[in-house]
Amino acid sequence: MAQNQTRSAIEIPDNLFVTLTFHDVRDDVARTGDRDVYAISTKNLAQYFAWLKREGWNPIRLEDIWQARQKKKRLPPKSVLLTFDDGALSSYTRVFPLLKQYDLPAVFAIPTSWINGNTKDAYVAYGENNLMNWDQMREMQDSGLVEFASHSDNMHKGILANPQKNMQPAAITREYLPKVKKYESDQAYQKRVIADLKESKKNLDFQLGINTLAVFWPYGAVTKESEQLAVKAGLPMSFSLGSMSTLADTGKTYQRALVMNNPTPETLHAEMVDFLTFVRAPYKQRSSFIRFDLTEMVSPNNQIFDQKLGQFLDQVNALKTNMILLKTVADENDDGKIDVAYFPTRQLSMRQDLLNRTVWQARTRIGNTVYAELPISLETKQGLNLAELTADLVKNNTHLEGLMIEIGDEFSCAIQNKTWDDDCSQKMNKVFQIKERTKERAKYYANISSNYQTALKMSLKDKHIDGLKPLIEHSLAYSDFLYIEFDPVRHPEIFKAIQKQLQQLNDRQIQRLIFSFTINPNATKREWKQYQYDYQTLKNLSVQKIGINNYQVKEGQKIQENLYRELSTNSSPLTYRNPYERDLAKGAK
Repeated sequence: MAQNQTRSAIEIPDNLFVTLTFHDVRDDVARTGDRDVYAISTKNLAQYFAWLKREGWNPIRLEDIWQARQKKKRLPPKSVLLTFDDGALSSYTRVFPLLKQYDLPAVFAIPTSWINGNTKDAYVAYGENNLMNWDQMREMQDSGLVEFASHSDNMHKGILANPQKNMQPAAITREYLPKVKKYESDQAYQKRVIADLKESKKNLDFQLGINTLAVFWPYGAVTKESEQLAVKAGLPMSFSLGSMSTLADTGKTYQRALVMNNPTPETLHAEMVDFLTFVRAPYKQRSSFIRFDLTEMVSPNNQIFDQKLGQFLDQVNALKTNMILLKTVADENDDGKIDVAYFPTRQLSMRQDLLNRTVWQARTRIGNTVYAELPISLETKQGLNLAELTADLVKNNTHLEGLMIEIGDEFSCAIQNKTWDDDCSQKMNKVFQIKERTKERAKYYANISSNYQTALKMSLKDKHIDGLKPLIEHSLAYSDFLYIEFDPVRHPEIFKAIQKQLQQLNDRQIQRLIFSFTINPNATKREWKQYQYDYQTLKNLSVQKIGINNYQVKEGQKIQENLYRELSTNSSPLTYRNPYERDLAKGAK
């Protein structure tokens, strides 16, 4: 009860609004476990509409946001935009009557090709004859309560995204062309997206007599690049999916909260407040992760690659960590220089196209977010442009959560001393400048719904870390996270120094730290116990992001047996699964 009172008492500033995304509305939605996780029952939706009116929320229109964006008006406190995707028939038969009953405005996002006869994708989504028609939409439009927006013309689908045949959102994916074994060019991609959005706008405007200004991206998949393409198509208002609200007068793309699992008004209210207060911001989330070298996935063909990837993902899923950091480049000839990449890039040879499928399978199959790692030495020592390399990286991997920049010993002078001389400050500033250029280029291609993050990765070599606090204070202005790697068993003196430094940091500073242990896979029983104790020590010091810096598939069983409790995000021992029990049983026969 106290928590609900606290939520209700939160002051919401002007021009900040919640956008909720509904889909199908049915009378027979199960309370839990319905066949459609995006459906809400007519009863729950009606109760939610009544709750909005009773609690003084202000449903707004697209026009209100457009005016606020141009600073011609301000949105009222407690503003909410109600949106319904896909044009399901229930939008007309169930939602529209409720809007009239409660006198509420709402926006409906329409994939126009579905209405115009593209029955294949529509039937897969909602079944036969279960979409609105133009006459019904004109009736809704004439009521004055309903606005319509683009949901693309024919991009509510996946297209081929890699040689391993994954299908990914058409609006932000460079299509893989198997006949020529190449990806769609930038020009071809941009031409395709603009043409689709223009077709969608033309249909909506002609059929409904309106001037559509907004696109609600299918699957919430939008990048700054596709956002700009929408503007060229005449759709300057852009809506993705995500976990954070945006001020109406500062953003070009607004995030929407996705309604799932037939929520009650109380549940929806809690999600609305979370959305407004950023409690799901990435830096506040608990993360348990593994760092993995894609070199392990190199294979003579895609079939063997899939077998290796399946084994890796099965191990990670059993361990129940929730984030993967992938090392995406390699020094193949051991000459001290990076010479190959595992993604298409103009600056390095591609050893094998592995990253895209690994990222997609990790996200969709086991629900892990994924970071990519690149070393800063590519620019500082090899003369490559790290920002442009990152652009190539993210362009074909739009679902990455962020980038980890491995900085080697660039910060050694800073971490060892509380005050820095000019040479040290210059070295740090150079790193930050590279990072900022890299982040700017990456965010142009990254899926906006993912809240793209960056981190600087460093390894601790000795116990002299008096500069950690000022480094964190300085780097927070530039970097989202600071990743610190060391072996606490081999170097207990470093861990003692870390504990001392953590006690001097506030909660916000600690939230921006990632600690990763380089584990000795041949550790003794006593040493495994020490690793366990050290992980728990970090948790007791309020560190929320911990992981393993050197995960290998062949050592997965040792990690599972010795560090599951420390690394797992699984809160229920009843759902524990040991993937190695089957192998042990086979060996016993």
